[in-house]
Amino acid sequence: MLWGLVAAGVIGILLGFRVRAPALIVATAVVVVAGAVVGDTDGWFDRYRLLSILLLVVTLQCAYLVGLFVGLVWRRTVTRER
Repeated sequence: MLWGLVAAGVIGILLGFRVRAPALIVATAVVVVAGAVVGDTDGWFDRYRLLSILLLVVTLQCAYLVGLFVGLVWRRTVTRER
């Protein structure tokens, strides 16, 4: 689960840095589907799998906002130096 959170965070930051909201919507759908399929609760859809999917989606969304902020600061410093 920890590596899933790290992967969702890195993907979110990269999406926020380079691309915009439509890619985030697609990435969120992929995370939800992958979390539902790959979950390790013996084939039953229970609250633990649902909480795991929710945690991954929240991590992705928050990391996307961090990526947007980093991209904004990066672009601002580059244009200010010119």
